[in-house]
Amino acid sequence: MKSSLAGIFVGAVLSFSLLSPGTAQAQNGLIQIAAAERFISLDQAVARVRRQIDGDVISAKTRYVDNRPVHYIKVYDRGRVRTFRVDAASGRIM
Repeated sequence: MKSSLAGIFVGAVLSFSLLSPGTAQAQNGLIQIAAAERFISLDQAVARVRRQIDGDVISAKTRYVDNRPVHYIKVYDRGRVRTFRVDAASGRIM
């Protein structure tokens, strides 16, 4: 009887330990989603630049500088190409 209870106990402990990595991954995923919602999207950054500059957007991409996302938007404006950087965390045009 004691050995069967010990076996059940060990089985329960192992099953809970196998569940914990999945729980940690799920929590990590929620944290990443919450963090991603704090940044403005590339489309939002393009819209901000368009409100400031009357030109044609040539390209837009996101790069990471010091582990922070920065949106780069190239605009053709009055005969020249200008590159704008938008901090994805603050939305500020740099």
